[in-house]
Amino acid sequence: MGKDEWGMPLRDLGSMPTGQALVNLDMSDEREIRLQKMFGITHGAKIERGKDGLSRVVQGAPYPEGSLYSPFNSFREAWIAFSGDSNLDYVGKNVRATQVAGLPTAEQALGNVCNRLLLQDYDTDIYGWRRVVTSFTSPPDFRANERVRLNYLADLPDVLEDAPFTDPETISDNNQSISYVVNEKGILFPFTRRVIIDDDIEFVKRVVAQASRAAWRTLAKRVWNLLVNNTTYGADRYAVFSAQHGNLGSAPLSASALTAGRAAIFAQTEPNGPDSLALGAGPLLLVIPIQLEATALPLNHAQWLDSSYTLNPWIHRFGKEENENILVNPLCTSATNWFLFDVSGKVGIIEVGFLQGAQYPQVVQSGPMQTDAAFYQDRAVFKLRHEYECAIIDYRGAYMST
Repeated sequence: MGKDEWGMPLRDLGSMPTGQALVNLDMSDEREIRLQKMFGITHGAKIERGKDGLSRVVQGAPYPEGSLYSPFNSFREAWIAFSGDSNLDYVGKNVRATQVAGLPTAEQALGNVCNRLLLQDYDTDIYGWRRVVTSFTSPPDFRANERVRLNYLADLPDVLEDAPFTDPETISDNNQSISYVVNEKGILFPFTRRVIIDDDIEFVKRVVAQASRAAWRTLAKRVWNLLVNNTTYGADRYAVFSAQHGNLGSAPLSASALTAGRAAIFAQTEPNGPDSLALGAGPLLLVIPIQLEATALPLNHAQWLDSSYTLNPWIHRFGKEENENILVNPLCTSATNWFLFDVSGKVGIIEVGFLQGAQYPQVVQSGPMQTDAAFYQDRAVFKLRHEYECAIIDYRGAYMST
């Protein structure tokens, strides 16, 4: 891997989205470093990847010091340095100070800043949606993505000496399948000439922070609504939690109700087969509304259930000190419904497919605008784009009591 002119290693964004305004980790233009420092960004970005690909972006190597890389004194000074437009007459037109196409315009550099602020601003899993997502995929396009759940195959038969192997007797070509299509979500947000002249850096930060919160909240709702709203399972057209699936209860949260929920998960079998999958050994995740927290926490810590010293079978099943496997979910709309999940990964629950692996939302700056509207409004327009879809891929590791 190469190094830049001050000896810092070059990094690439791998599965990050592509477009006009990306996070520039090379930072070959010192003006971009000065602009990012003006917005409080003092280090490069480092990509961390997990088993499912891109996991997060964290602080990387520090930017170089020295007067050449000192922060701009004002938004206006920065804009003029990039564009050469001393009167700010051409905001939004992507004017460059020099005619070198490889150098960024002020709008593109601001787009880089917005992407950096977007990636570092917010906890992407504040709603715990990743806890029930068992697979992340990277659909290459907007065409339908099909997932197949194989039917039951009977136990393998004995093969006698020098005897031929036999064809399977109970396998069926009628395997269950679901499909989903990636959905595109996004908004526009402009920064006007007045914001630049007024040096309103905090306004830019607030706009990006709000966009970041909205993007991750929208994704979290997309995931949780599949469960909270008990949507239809695409493979058989029954509700995810239903009598047909054997994973729907009606008891208030208690030790006995949890035991019944675990037993229901344990009893799940291969499709159209008699053999139990023996799920429910854990780890188990309990998802509750805030109204049930006072009930759930004692169940996880009390040694006895009553004054008769009935042993609590659920002591520390959801974590010892931090209750790490009890998720108080603000997106649970019912005050009494609760959910139990086997999150061991033995069966899937929800799949999220991000278009071309771009897990983070992306800020893209518009091209030079050639319309009359652009003449009447002095502004640089950006759009935030997030492309993904979520789908229930299996119900057997999930239980709901309502």
